[in-house]
Amino acid sequence: MNDQSKDSQISREIVLKGIAASPGIVVGDLFLHQDTVWEPEKCSISPDQISRELDAFQKAVKVVHARLQVAFKNMSEQYGDDLAEVLLMQIGLLEDEYFLGEVETAIEENLLEASYATFVIFRQKKEMFLGMSDEYFKDRAFDIQSLKKLLVNEIRGDSSAINLESPAVVIAANLSPSDTVHLHQQKVLGFVTNAGGKTSHTAIVARSLGVPAVVGIHNVTEAAKVANRVIIDGGSGKVILNPTEETIAEFVNLRDRQLASRMQLIREAGLATATKDGRRIVVQANIEFEGELDKVLEVDAEGIGLFRTEGIFLDRADLPSEDEQAEIYSVVAERMHPHDVVIRTLDIGGDKILPDLIRAGEDNPFLGWRAIRFWLDHKTGFLAQFKAILRANTKGNVRILLPMVSGMEEIYQIRELLEEAKQQLRDRNVVFNEHIPVGMMIEIPSAVVMADMFAREVDFFSVGTNDLVQYTLAVDRGNEKISRLYSHFHPAILRMLQQVSDAAARAGIPVGICGEMAGDPAALPLLLAMNYTILSASNMVIPGMKKIARELTLDECRVMYHEALGLQTSEEIEKHAVEFVHRRFPDLVNGRAE
Repeated sequence: MNDQSKDSQISREIVLKGIAASPGIVVGDLFLHQDTVWEPEKCSISPDQISRELDAFQKAVKVVHARLQVAFKNMSEQYGDDLAEVLLMQIGLLEDEYFLGEVETAIEENLLEASYATFVIFRQKKEMFLGMSDEYFKDRAFDIQSLKKLLVNEIRGDSSAINLESPAVVIAANLSPSDTVHLHQQKVLGFVTNAGGKTSHTAIVARSLGVPAVVGIHNVTEAAKVANRVIIDGGSGKVILNPTEETIAEFVNLRDRQLASRMQLIREAGLATATKDGRRIVVQANIEFEGELDKVLEVDAEGIGLFRTEGIFLDRADLPSEDEQAEIYSVVAERMHPHDVVIRTLDIGGDKILPDLIRAGEDNPFLGWRAIRFWLDHKTGFLAQFKAILRANTKGNVRILLPMVSGMEEIYQIRELLEEAKQQLRDRNVVFNEHIPVGMMIEIPSAVVMADMFAREVDFFSVGTNDLVQYTLAVDRGNEKISRLYSHFHPAILRMLQQVSDAAARAGIPVGICGEMAGDPAALPLLLAMNYTILSASNMVIPGMKKIARELTLDECRVMYHEALGLQTSEEIEKHAVEFVHRRFPDLVNGRAE
């Protein structure tokens, strides 16, 4: 390419769309990080070289493990435990003798050179995770990839640290957690990556650090080769290479308005949340780790509507003890008192990894051995979790939530198991609260159809829209070929949500909603119209949810809802909902009213 044609390309504005990973708008110079990809040929060794190669691998493991431990300590001290936890999976893998043994076996039995054996085994593990159906675990594949890179580089004596000469937006194929924090210390302006999703560690770390980020733009590193300036809109997922002066002015103005709006929302978060015509709305938070509580309290969430307990069980080779769990649940319950804490029992199965319990994969893990089905087959583990939750309910503000219930027989089995857990605590003379509400997730079509029956057997409902949409529409939202069909605005979903709300009202039990739909500003008026007044979402969106609820009336929500029911497609309903909210709250649906 001659200089003239390159200059011509650099002057052309390029607009790309990716996954909105961390909100915020930034304009700046770009730094393109092009990672060197080592694609080795098979490298064999002679038997007398085995000892040398084993030593090289084991030394690399020790060095990288020590480096990650230091990084974990530094991240904990500077940024808090919840952010540092993103390194725990990599540290855990380096402490897993079974996993490391696979590399050593490849060296000893297959006579492979240490760096090649490491490359092959880690690539196999990465591909295994990429093949899973859960988005969270797909994103963990990139953690394995970055760990592979650290080990191979250590064995080969290479260094790949990214260093910025001046503040810039970093564009890369992918970034490890330590890369992201290292760059933050260099005052990085933002991140854009080819790979990743909302649950990738680049996204998690960027949100924790408050750095704008967009991920999942497959060709961004290629496009960035002919660019020198960039705009990131982490709220809409938009990235603009070579922006014009007019475009820059437009986004600087939008950024300033968003910052002012965010500060105002946080200042107002402590106000009582009720619609303008007086309907009380309870806005709660979804969490996975105890370390998230400070941010939950900062936005005045009125309890924890969904405590996902999977984080306590993952990245370890054994099950956490009853005491370990009880301590964690007790801290959360104590800090949130007098507000409720809804603890969901383990929602894990064939598409997620518990090494000592699950060895074989499943052809279709989403329809397989998971959640309640898995836990009822491991009653010792289920009893331990029940006992831990019961022990944490000393002040009576804890509730139990059961995931993926599909039939009444599961409720009966769970009731018996809960009574058994209580009796075991009585036998040990352990003090606990005998009364604890038990609710169920509504996330399978059969649960919707039988909602009136279930409402007579449980104390509350919590609708998990993520799985409900997936199972109802037969759409794997992680499948890029059909992800466009995944929508919580589908007419069938709205009808099902109304059916569940009506069943709960007739039985006189509370019904909440804890899926992504609860945190979608455009969906909020629809939910209020269907009498969903307990909403649980990420702490990031809670201030905006409260503002929308306070400034609407139920009557105008119902008018909009009935208009939506007259539309035929998901696209029409979403457009109608977005336009309704955008007219009143333009900053809260940024990028969706275009």
